[in-house]
Amino acid sequence: MSILSLPGARVSIRRSDSEPRATAWAVAARRTVTGWIARSRQRRALREIAENNDFHLLKDIGVSQEEAFREAEKPFWRR
Repeated sequence: MSILSLPGARVSIRRSDSEPRATAWAVAARRTVTGWIARSRQRRALREIAENNDFHLLKDIGVSQEEAFREAEKPFWRR
């Protein structure tokens, strides 16, 4: 158990040892979901570029149209 003391205050807050683990788990879960959302948006944008035959944009990012479609087909949870 740890004690968190506020300077100049007479109140101490006690927290259990499980609280930091729960917080770390919540932070990790949030990062994971945020990454999934970003990956989903990126793949949707890549598909749109490939469908619109924007070959100059595909060339700028260094992928062919087939590679773009293949990447866009992946589920958001896969890297």
